[in-house]
Amino acid sequence: MMEVILTVRMPDNWVKDIGKKFSAPIKFIECMPYGESGGRGLIEIDTTGEEVNEIVEEIRKHPDVCRVDISPMKNGGLLGSIVTNKCIACRVLTGSDCFLTNALSLGDGRVEWRLITGKEGSLSELMERLEAYGCETELKSTNRLNKRSMLTSRQDEITRAAFEKGYYDYPKKITMKELAKFFDISPSTLAEIIQRGERKVMEQHFKEKH
Repeated sequence: MMEVILTVRMPDNWVKDIGKKFSAPIKFIECMPYGESGGRGLIEIDTTGEEVNEIVEEIRKHPDVCRVDISPMKNGGLLGSIVTNKCIACRVLTGSDCFLTNALSLGDGRVEWRLITGKEGSLSELMERLEAYGCETELKSTNRLNKRSMLTSRQDEITRAAFEKGYYDYPKKITMKELAKFFDISPSTLAEIIQRGERKVMEQHFKEKH
C-alpha cells in the first residue's frame, strides 16, 4: 500500500466557486456518497473575522449545496458538514480501491487529495475515472505506507480529548454535549468526528492482529 498526494482540478462545483471568492482553504476531513449522485463531507475552513459569515452564506446559497451544518471553532475557523446534490469525488471513490484520508482546496480550482492506495493498479484506475468525469489530475508524490496512525489531526485531537476527559469511562465523566461545547462545535459534528476516528482506530487494531 502507498500513501499518495494527487492534485485534482474538477469541473465547476461549490468548492471551486467558493475558492474563487475567498482565499481560506477548505479541508475535507471525510467524504462519502449521499443519495444517487450527491455527497456528504465533513469540512474545516481555516479563516477568522468577518469573512466567516460571508463564507457560510456563500456556501448555503450555492445551487449544489442541499444542507449545511457549520459551527465556528473555539480557536478560529469553521467546522461542519455539507450535503451536496452532486459530488464527482464521492462517485469516483465509491467502489475504488483507493481511500481518501483528507483533501485540501488550493485556491486555484485544484484540490489536493491524500490517498491510501489498495491493490496494484488502483491509483491509475482512479485517475482514469476522474479524467473520464472531466477532471485534470497530477500525481505529486508517492510513499510506501508506514505503520502509523491513520487518524487525521482533527480526529486525533478530539478522540484523544474524549478519552482523557472520561467520555469512554463508565459511568461517563463527560457527555457528548459537554465535549462539543469544549470544542465549540455542534454535538452532531462532534459525534461524526468521533465515530470516524473510532472506526479508523479499530480498523488499524484488527489489521495488526492478522
